[in-house]
Amino acid sequence: MKSLPRKIKGTILLFVLGSVLLSGCAFKDIDKSVFVAMIALDVSDDEEKPYKVTLKLYEPTGSFNEATEPQYSYLSENGETLSEAIRMMESYSDKELEFGHSKLIILGEELVKDNKNKEILDFLLRRPDIQMISWIAVGRPNAEEIIKMIPQGESAAYPELFNYFDSNGTTTPYIVTTHLFEFRRNMKESGIDSVLPIIEINHEDQHFEVNKSLLLAINKEPLELNSLDTSIYNMLSRSVKHANLLIKEDGDHFIANIDTVKSKFNVNIKNPSEIQLAINISLYGSIAESHKPMISKDLPQYNEELKKESEEKFKGFITEMKKHGYDPLGFGIDYKAKVLHNRRMTDEEWMEAYKKAKVNLTVKPGIKSTGSIQ
Repeated sequence: MKSLPRKIKGTILLFVLGSVLLSGCAFKDIDKSVFVAMIALDVSDDEEKPYKVTLKLYEPTGSFNEATEPQYSYLSENGETLSEAIRMMESYSDKELEFGHSKLIILGEELVKDNKNKEILDFLLRRPDIQMISWIAVGRPNAEEIIKMIPQGESAAYPELFNYFDSNGTTTPYIVTTHLFEFRRNMKESGIDSVLPIIEINHEDQHFEVNKSLLLAINKEPLELNSLDTSIYNMLSRSVKHANLLIKEDGDHFIANIDTVKSKFNVNIKNPSEIQLAINISLYGSIAESHKPMISKDLPQYNEELKKESEEKFKGFITEMKKHGYDPLGFGIDYKAKVLHNRRMTDEEWMEAYKKAKVNLTVKPGIKSTGSIQ
């Protein structure tokens, strides 16, 4: 060593030190792990252990030929805290529970109505192996029943429930897709409220129904949005690609098939006592169904009827949100972005101003075809 140049000695020393540090990396064989597909969080019947956690686990198989039907196993445990329940379940398996591939977290409806969002988020965000891009939803009547339901026709290795939220399956406007990071951001931020989809099982226990949503705000009772309001919320906030609007005006009765929705909204501040909510929406599409023959030359009339009916529906939704003091579209954030921090109203003052704000809503209709074959 004494005869070696100093540069070579330094390189050898760095190599030895690097080898020591790399040896500290933890690694576990894949056959020593079991992957969690979904997490269900509910309220238990035990007063001393109020949280119930249920995990849906993928069953390891050699190939798809060996598992033509979906195979899962389940673990369930009550705990004084969510972490305690998870730690207990880790003792039920000879393998490491891997949460990194879990795509869906379902909250029981009763747990959400008990306003346990703070505790739930604290647990989910502190675990480094739970992905922030996981979808989060509300299960009715509880989360455990939802994750244990296997609908007819489900394929192996990919739960059908994922298709409702990943945009690769259905694209209905009645489904709200909310990620964990988005839920956390909206619950922490003042000026916008969170909306979570509601997952139900149909009466025959054969398939899921996801066409309603739950509006959540801190220290408030959750407000359920029906199918129509969920669709309107999606059109206003997420510019969905497909939607249907029933038009009943001036003796006409038809369905407008909307294939393009563009919406913009902002807060106009005349003065602190006069605030206006400006919403501009463009709807483009064609007529999908009608009770009578539709004539192309009457398209301007049909567009006027679409404008009138849709403006009533959208304005009714905004008015209802203002009345209950909810802000799912984030008008409060737009207000804060336009006013210096030392001149803003307090959150309470803003909410009062929001409830009294005037709504200026305009719809630009764009029916291009009656949909009929001439």
